[in-house]
Amino acid sequence: MLPGVIQQPSDPCAPGKVLDNTFSADVEVDDTYIYFTDDLSDIWRTLKTNPVNTVPELLGTVPDFVVVLALDSTNIYALTSGSSGNDGAVWTLPKTGGTPQQVASGIVSPFELAADDTNVYWVSAGTPTFNGFNADGKVEKVSKSGTNRVTLADKLNLPTSIATDGTNVFYGETGLSSGGGSKGLRSVPVNGGTVKKLTNSAGVVGVTVSGNDVFFANFDFFTGGELLRMPKGGGNTTSLLKPIAVVTHMVVSGDKLYFFESANTQAIESIPIAGGARKLVLSGAFLAEEFAVDDCVIYSIDGTGALVRTAK
Repeated sequence: MLPGVIQQPSDPCAPGKVLDNTFSADVEVDDTYIYFTDDLSDIWRTLKTNPVNTVPELLGTVPDFVVVLALDSTNIYALTSGSSGNDGAVWTLPKTGGTPQQVASGIVSPFELAADDTNVYWVSAGTPTFNGFNADGKVEKVSKSGTNRVTLADKLNLPTSIATDGTNVFYGETGLSSGGGSKGLRSVPVNGGTVKKLTNSAGVVGVTVSGNDVFFANFDFFTGGELLRMPKGGGNTTSLLKPIAVVTHMVVSGDKLYFFESANTQAIESIPIAGGARKLVLSGAFLAEEFAVDDCVIYSIDGTGALVRTAK
């Protein structure tokens, strides 16, 4: 489906609707373009400013539903899922468009994706069951050329998040799998090695890294969740916000942590990374819990499938 074109202002920081009818599962940005998907497995980009109603560029089409995207300086990486849930894959294509190339396949319950200068990393949530998932989730990586696929951690308890700083991979175990009790924040070297259990007291659903710190979201159905900061090597945690509902996606931009809170009322909010008052950025209906942040605005997908821009 061709996204609906809307006249864009010349100011890339101006809030408003960017495109109608994208129905995207994810949105990512670089200095010039907004990258997004649609409901037909297409990958698109559009200029951040579009004063002459330029039609968005179709960059490529992959065989299955795009779960999430990641970018580097030259390429786009797409994590896809087939109808069975057991045939996920990772695809790459240039930011300028071209034929997507598969770099990994056979991923069970693909959930989240990250990339560094050399590799692409993902979490497999685990084998689906009638009432959830088995405790057999994985963290894997593959080189960007599609060689040297490696399992970095396995037998995980429903992992749903992943981030990397190029030295270590950080991920969370939620503790919600049947037949397993492991939960908490974990790290493992990008070249493989011993998994370090950074926390063990609560399930972790969201993770991101910035500077010397890792930011993560615990959850507790009874007492409420918590946003925390910890040195990447481990140590004392700093509580940023509690209680909070389930936080599924987080991005650090400048001196603030932006997060998607999934509750009865969904919202994107922010809080200073040093701690302080939370701020509501955007609430309402969302089609996807993924969002992207640049220097001045947040890009997200609203409940109608439109790509929108909101002031930070």
